[in-house]
Amino acid sequence: MSFDYYASLDKVKSCPQQVNEGGLASGFVDGCSVWFCRDGQKNKARQSYMKRAAVELNPLEPELEPNFAPLPDSAWFGIDVFFTLKSPWYSKDDRPFHVLDNPVRKDRVFGVPFMSAASWKGLLRWACRMQAGLFDHLERHNVKMDDWKDPPWIVHLFGNEKGEQENFCAGSLIFYPTWFNKIGFEVINPHSRTRRAGTQPIYYEVVPAKTEGRLRLLYAPLPGENERDKVTPDHFIDNLIGSIKALLETYGFSAKRTAGWGTAEVDKWAGYTKTTAQPPKAEPRSKKKTLHSLQDLSALVREQSSPGSFTSEDAEGFKAEMKSRIVWKRGD
Repeated sequence: MSFDYYASLDKVKSCPQQVNEGGLASGFVDGCSVWFCRDGQKNKARQSYMKRAAVELNPLEPELEPNFAPLPDSAWFGIDVFFTLKSPWYSKDDRPFHVLDNPVRKDRVFGVPFMSAASWKGLLRWACRMQAGLFDHLERHNVKMDDWKDPPWIVHLFGNEKGEQENFCAGSLIFYPTWFNKIGFEVINPHSRTRRAGTQPIYYEVVPAKTEGRLRLLYAPLPGENERDKVTPDHFIDNLIGSIKALLETYGFSAKRTAGWGTAEVDKWAGYTKTTAQPPKAEPRSKKKTLHSLQDLSALVREQSSPGSFTSEDAEGFKAEMKSRIVWKRGD
């Protein structure tokens, strides 16, 4: 079926012109890729794609983003980290057929660049390990992971390694994708050692610097997990927030991190906890709302919920506020 699809695109006599978010996932990009393979059309197809892809994309609808307001348990909490890229972000897409050699990873439905939840989990686990002393361990063991064991708080948050047979757990920390709304391009031009001149430019499709993003985490332990692992949030909250800050601002969370790509500046921290406020008073019958759909019901829940949210522009202030709320909940 895929060969029939590209064969039908080959019958098109003109280079594609129309593009939208969905076209960056299929349609437009597929048409440009077909034109790229034609004699004498390589540069034209590439420039056509780059010109129309480097526009600001529409953000996703708010309904598609997770909502931390109705947290069901007082032991759960959510964290939002708002950041702005200081250098380009790149993660290679897995499309086998593309007009560029290095396309950025995009959602197959919406066509917007995104950082997957699994990628966030792996990188943040590595940052937490560095916080727990992995760097010193690698220096002592010739840059090998031999005899390294994750501390209990890392296993509690992220779960066991793959292949663990006994006492396997998935981890109490849930990750969400990060969506971006801009696309840019970087060029790497390798130079000949003899002539010391550029040979063939290599184009990278990236999320450009100064693009805003958001990292979303939900701590949701199952009943009895804290007692089983002998770990509570006030034991790991300092290390977790410190690892997030180091990952975003120091290590980077992009491919080609060694070249300085994927670093960001944290703009704001936001926390969400379950409150124990008094229930709202019943409204008079004349003011009660009539619900006509599930959308009306979800809107009413958002209006009446008390998320207990708070924000901070400083990581240390966010740590202190989060720990005070955790202690307050434990003593409640």
